[in-house]
Amino acid sequence: MMNEMKLRPFNTNDAAKILSWCKDKHTFRLWSADRYKDFPAKPEEMMEQYKGDNMHPLTAVAGDDVVGHILLRYPSEDKSVVRFGFVVIDDSKRGKGYGKLLLRLAMEYAQRKLGAARITLGVFDNNPFAFHCYESVGFKITGTDTYLIDGEEWTGKEMEFTLMG
Repeated sequence: MMNEMKLRPFNTNDAAKILSWCKDKHTFRLWSADRYKDFPAKPEEMMEQYKGDNMHPLTAVAGDDVVGHILLRYPSEDKSVVRFGFVVIDDSKRGKGYGKLLLRLAMEYAQRKLGAARITLGVFDNNPFAFHCYESVGFKITGTDTYLIDGEEWTGKEMEFTLMG
């Protein structure tokens, strides 16, 4: 079933299910950083996040089942760089390779459909599973950063993947 996973455009009906995978505030912040004001977020708030021509939210499906989500966006006018964000896999399916497959499909989409030469992302240091997943598909650390999340200082890594012609 996993090999049949594909990406399709995110739609309003996906929002509640995707948001339900973040069972507590800490998990929610690992996924969303400070992009949402409150936990739990509402589907309408998720839709609000994705307004704009530079936003390309995608849903990963295996058969009829929604199994993952990722946002691809252009962080600047330079459309050779695509930034990944809001990366999440259904919590009941983690540790089974869905994350790596989601990333590989998104990397291919970024190159073929969005014309990216580079992909960037950020990952918190207190999210080692995500970090190792990104590293396993070829992302390299390019820097570190500090963020204020709910009044706490969190550190993170900036990562990048350069696509081949």
